[in-house]
Amino acid sequence: MEELFPLESSWIVALAAGALALTMLLQLARSLPGQNIALIAASLLAGEGVLEFFLAKYARIDVTGSLWCYLAGAALLWLAIVLSVRRLAQFILRPWRGGRWYGIWVLGMSAVFTASFQFGWHGLNLDPDAIPIEPDRAAIMAGIRGLATAVFLAGLAPWFIRKRPVSRAARSEPAQQPKNEAQ
Repeated sequence: MEELFPLESSWIVALAAGALALTMLLQLARSLPGQNIALIAASLLAGEGVLEFFLAKYARIDVTGSLWCYLAGAALLWLAIVLSVRRLAQFILRPWRGGRWYGIWVLGMSAVFTASFQFGWHGLNLDPDAIPIEPDRAAIMAGIRGLATAVFLAGLAPWFIRKRPVSRAARSEPAQQPKNEAQ
């Protein structure tokens, strides 16, 4: 039987995360140009891969397979999660979209949702021989992940903005001169 720890190196997690990430990127592609989507995906994949490398060292996770497979699966997983929680935060905050602090609230809620997912992720460990991560270490990792999500989304904010021109309604005709109907 294939080792299930860490879950990020499992092919089923990478497949599900890849499908979710592709769905979220296609949803973004409905309103953003392709180069923005490519930059967002590449930046989040690279940033989350590097972050996962350091968090794996911090948590002392023993990777059973190859390291690049683990990092690729983790980067895909966290790309999908970051884009999903951003969309969830936008959905929750939709009534306040016109508010002054809407963007800050989206960043904050995305960071909190990502941190809570990071905190609970290691509880899904199915291998009874694996050493669990201590709660204080998991809380620190969740804080780092939440802060990194806020930084990544804030840095990529200009590329999340729609820049397509909006079709304008036909302009009204200029005022006509009054007709002289005097007799």
